[in-house]
Amino acid sequence: MKKIVVVLIAVFLMTGTLVAQDSSEVPKVTGNDELVKKKGPYQETWVRPDADIDRYNKLYVWHPVFDFREGGTVSTGTEIARSRRDQGPYVFDEEDQERFRKMVGEIVVKNLAHSKRFDVVTTVGPGTLFVRCAMLDIVSNVPPDLGRTTTRVHLSSVGEATVVFELIDAETGVIQARVAERRIIQAPGRMHQVSTMPSTTNSVWNDVKLWATDVAQSLRRELDKAKKKADK
Repeated sequence: MKKIVVVLIAVFLMTGTLVAQDSSEVPKVTGNDELVKKKGPYQETWVRPDADIDRYNKLYVWHPVFDFREGGTVSTGTEIARSRRDQGPYVFDEEDQERFRKMVGEIVVKNLAHSKRFDVVTTVGPGTLFVRCAMLDIVSNVPPDLGRTTTRVHLSSVGEATVVFELIDAETGVIQARVAERRIIQAPGRMHQVSTMPSTTNSVWNDVKLWATDVAQSLRRELDKAKKKADK
């Protein structure tokens, strides 16, 4: 699993570099080779040795990157009920991809704005950290024809994604920290259990909303915790 995370992050870095070079507002991102791997609340954590979060009090949320896995099946088949543990992945159509991007992106910004120690800003200045977010290798466990057939589908999860967050000094473009982990897209607390109720389009998107909120809140808590510790 760790090797998969590292490979996906490499893809993210290549994509992010292109974004940085094309933007007049964002400096070229550097410092990747200077990051040191450490233990932390995420599956993978890298930190710059001289990083000092006490220098920052503002967050600028960079446009998130979303990478959806290609391929997959296009129908639920004819079984009356099925567990997602044994099927898929399914095709993630363009309409659902766009809805996923919009929902998750807005939730990340909204929840970071609830920070008690940072202000989310739309302009760059001293004391600003770029928060660069990526959801990579997003896999759908939801049949594209859900709700359009009489087949009952019982999901244990909506899918999976590798979540990556980078903190970047807004003035210099130097990466201060990076965290990443592979996460199952499901409502917090479900613990991989197959739903006893058939899944619907509404229940699927509600699970995505709850999952994205949990992801964003986790990042906000860790940022606030690190800032509080640095301020002492």
